Amino acid sequence: MTRTHPPTGVSDVDVPVTTGAFEAKAAAAVARARAWLPAVDDAVFGCYLGDLVGQLAPTSEADPIAIYASLLAFAGVHLGQSPHVRAGDDPHPLLVWPLIIGDTATGKKGTSWSAAKRVIADADADFAAANIKGGLTSGEGLAQRFALDKDGEPPEDLRLLALEPEWGGVMAKMRREGNSLSAILRQAWEGGDLSTLTVNARIAPQSHVAILAHITPKEFKDRLSDADMAGGTYNRFLPLAVAWSNALPDTTGADPGLVCSLAADLADRLATGASLGALELAEDARGLWRDLYLEFNTGDHHAKVAQFVSRALPYTKRVAGIHAALDGTPVIGTDHLTAAAALIRYAIDTACTLFTSTINPAKLAAWIAEAGEAGRTRKDITTGFFGGNTHRDDIEAVLTQLIDAGTITRSSRRPDSGKGRSIEIYTARGQPQN
Repeated sequence: MTRTHPPTGVSDVDVPVTTGAFEAKAAAAVARARAWLPAVDDAVFGCYLGDLVGQLAPTSEADPIAIYASLLAFAGVHLGQSPHVRAGDDPHPLLVWPLIIGDTATGKKGTSWSAAKRVIADADADFAAANIKGGLTSGEGLAQRFALDKDGEPPEDLRLLALEPEWGGVMAKMRREGNSLSAILRQAWEGGDLSTLTVNARIAPQSHVAILAHITPKEFKDRLSDADMAGGTYNRFLPLAVAWSNALPDTTGADPGLVCSLAADLADRLATGASLGALELAEDARGLWRDLYLEFNTGDHHAKVAQFVSRALPYTKRVAGIHAALDGTPVIGTDHLTAAAALIRYAIDTACTLFTSTINPAKLAAWIAEAGEAGRTRKDITTGFFGGNTHRDDIEAVLTQLIDAGTITRSSRRPDSGKGRSIEIYTARGQPQN
């Protein structure tokens, strides 16, 4: 079953000021914020972590997908190096790198981490204090975190959750000449050797790194070059589109008793899962795995989307492995695979939304028509309909298409101040012009 997001196009002025006006306006605002998101399959939440998020989400304004992905990244790194899956000849650690993509104002990315962190900190306060760090700047710096000491001994704890709430800044650093962070990150995703051969060589034969990154849609699209994709760093990430989910001006978050109970259960599951070794597919899950093999190995995708699809299969096993480990079993069942595959599909759909044109001209025309003779300004269209997530050239192209088809008209008027640029007004055909 899929849950589709509410349609866009409801303006504040459409809501009368009556009893329940706040709720109606808030629902309209949330709907606009979520209009650009792809549909998410409820199967994503058909697992232990999904149930946990289901208990947290009603008291948070964050997208459940963002809370879920934050806990998934944490669980994978906390479980350590012992539980793992195999994809072909390669062993894969249970490391997941979510790239949480949402607007600055309405993405609620930080809010999602706040909700997840309350459970994480209660489940393992020492880990939260010592093993969750930010500030990725160079490959050498990351390698140093895992380097052998003067006696040839590795750090006692090889686990690191790199939390990067401003991933755009990290992207900028990676593109500087001589910066080795991209190359080191590719090795870190494998859970392996981060040793460097620079002048100040570092021997770091083992690592266990998860990355939880936040960025806006526009910044990600603007900063991501073809060279970045060709390098292979970004096919290690799971791009996940998120947005405001609930308008809760008076919320104080989940009840402390609930958080304590959820954290205690999570801590027990992490301890049990960490003792597991190789995780194998259950016999009754092999048919589904073959279906997923064909699904994720075929399809004609945009070049940038194809990069994200390229690691869909091993990522499905990694996520399914985390679900199995948290259930305390070395056997990956059909339910684990189903939930994992649903998340991977959402990541692929997010990439499609970001990198391919998904503008529906008829939907935009209907939204403009709703405004009647007042019409919609270019700013209304850019921020109100598209949520600021669509490039101006793409917006201009669809507006021109509608004008050429005779569906809408374009006019202009001077600002009320009489100064500055004229304001573009778009109205449905047949409406009086301003």
